Amino acid sequence: MHLTLVVVCVWLALLGGNPAFAGESKVQELTLEQLRTKYDQADSRYITLDGVNLHYQDRGTGPAIVFLHASYLNLFSWDGLIRELEEDFRTVSFDFPGAGLSTLESKSVPEGGFNMVERQYELLVQFIDALEIDRLVLVGTSSGGSVAYRYAARNSERVERLILINSAGMPRTAQTNPLRAKPEFKKWAAMNVKPREFWATSLNNNFISPHTPPDWLIDQAYDFQRREGLNAERAKTYKFSTGDVKTVLGQIRSPTLIMWGHENPTVMHLEADVIEHWLTGAPSLLRKYQSLGHYPYIEKLDAVLPDFKAFLNGELDDELRQTLRVPVQQAR
Repeated sequence: MHLTLVVVCVWLALLGGNPAFAGESKVQELTLEQLRTKYDQADSRYITLDGVNLHYQDRGTGPAIVFLHASYLNLFSWDGLIRELEEDFRTVSFDFPGAGLSTLESKSVPEGGFNMVERQYELLVQFIDALEIDRLVLVGTSSGGSVAYRYAARNSERVERLILINSAGMPRTAQTNPLRAKPEFKKWAAMNVKPREFWATSLNNNFISPHTPPDWLIDQAYDFQRREGLNAERAKTYKFSTGDVKTVLGQIRSPTLIMWGHENPTVMHLEADVIEHWLTGAPSLLRKYQSLGHYPYIEKLDAVLPDFKAFLNGELDDELRQTLRVPVQQAR
């Protein structure tokens, strides 16, 4: 066999024998400067808090709504929803550290790393204070929901309403861990920086047919996750712990709307029932949307927008219910 052919065969064998994978083995990384040049918008603003230069947008006037994005996404993922609200509300969104156009941490990382959710909560507190927002509606989705309900639990006097969309953070097993290894991703497992095809596959898995992820969402996930040094830095900077979610949810006092894609493959819909059950201090309402997945506000905005607006306007308050714990008298 020709030497060149032998080398190629060995190379492909090491890459799992997949020629397409071999062609994707090197993904070109982008610097933060390149990303800001490409994605910075007229509404983009920046503020440095506790060693992180946060990218944010502050649009519209009226009662304030603060949006917290999902893992691997960014503030731009809220654009469709915000466009429907900014005439009546002040809409505020920001990128968590290392997401979108925000910088990574510059302060010293504690031994073992920051608790990711608690660190994001700390920055959220500082961000809301810096923008002088006294009262707000707080909206969180996926991992952003974990931050949102912690803020609502600890700052109940400031949160007028809480909206949780497919919120993560519940206790996990190996079988329910959203980050568990899946066969369809095996060919990319060894790659530190994933190709666009990986993100297209990942997002497509979270959209329910006939809905598919728009190209702009795939492009953003791909671009922002190939930021230079991002994955290595994130791995050593953060650790994740669900914490005592039951206690946290029980401390919330704000009226809460729980919105869930019924076919969500990442955070199954029964977790919404658990969240509702654990909200023992807050009136709540659960809405599940058939044939929608992990990103219902992107998949089919017109399916969720009516409930979103009605809840904000108090039109659903008669449907709010609260889980109560009552003592049971012992039998004589």
